[in-house]
Amino acid sequence: MQDELLKEAILRFNTASEALIKYYSLLEEKVKLLTEEVEQKKRLLSSIIESIDIAVVFFDSEGVIRLINRAGENLFNIKAEDVIGKRDLPIKIQGDMIYPDLGKPFYAIVSRSEVVDSEGNKIGHVFLCKDITRIKELEAENERNRRLTAMGSLVMKIAHEIRNPLGSIELFANMISEDIKEGIHGDYARRISSSVKMLRNTLENMLSFTKGITPKKTFMCLNELIDEIIKEFQELFSRVGIEIHNRIKEKFFLNLDPALMRQALINLIVNAYQAMPEGGTITIDACNDGDFIKLTIKDTGHGIDSNIIDKIFDPFFSTKDRGTGLGLSITGSIISAHSGRIEVKSEINEGTEFAIYLPVK
Repeated sequence: MQDELLKEAILRFNTASEALIKYYSLLEEKVKLLTEEVEQKKRLLSSIIESIDIAVVFFDSEGVIRLINRAGENLFNIKAEDVIGKRDLPIKIQGDMIYPDLGKPFYAIVSRSEVVDSEGNKIGHVFLCKDITRIKELEAENERNRRLTAMGSLVMKIAHEIRNPLGSIELFANMISEDIKEGIHGDYARRISSSVKMLRNTLENMLSFTKGITPKKTFMCLNELIDEIIKEFQELFSRVGIEIHNRIKEKFFLNLDPALMRQALINLIVNAYQAMPEGGTITIDACNDGDFIKLTIKDTGHGIDSNIIDKIFDPFFSTKDRGTGLGLSITGSIISAHSGRIEVKSEINEGTEFAIYLPVK
């Protein structure tokens, strides 16, 4: 009897043990699945945080940095290991500007939000920062374009009104200088003529900028155009100690807009003239370069600083107190409108060389 009871007890124990083992296995499998799901969600959240272009910094309830994403590292020019465990970011915030201890300041939108757990307990706060420098630049550019559009018609009207009297002044100044070739009065007349040429070139740049550039091409000799421009400036240059040398030996015929190309070349020559207040040399040369004609204008002036050389073709950028900042910008636009390109190289106190590439066909 006792043996039977013992057997029955052992059987029940074994059955219960098997049930417990099975239940434990199921529970273990469920825990494993839940753990994998949690890890997957953590990886997904981490990937999202690391992928966005907004700086994310998490501070715990003690105010200690526990997390910073890749955008935060890049934006503040820091490494995560250098700030995690610390209480402050190496930045200063003034208005809508962020000033990192290392790196350039930038415009930003910042926000701070409390982080709470599932039970509503505060566990820290998150600091978000979005770089909006490009947006600010676009807003400024849009405002500038709006003002330019508003000014365009007025500028064109004024330029046209001034152009005719300038033509008369230049004509009469040339006539006077022809009649009085010697003496101070003849020199005055020639100075008036030279000044009018500069002013007229400024007006042409203003008109080109406001009305746009559309070349009316004709098959022409580039050499003849250059000879005309040199002749026009020869007297002025000889008076201020500038020598201009034309090294072009071969004849070049191209499809160009004579008026626009004349304007572009005059802008470069005037730029060279202004770069040599104590005198110097301008050298013009040209050669075949594959499918292009390469035209170079080189001066021995003070040169262009490497920090600004990438900006010289931007509208209104000028290093001169009285400059409009349109000359080189218009020149670049004219060359582009002829399907060409313009390059520049310069050294301080050595001079500057502009190379214009014009398509042969």
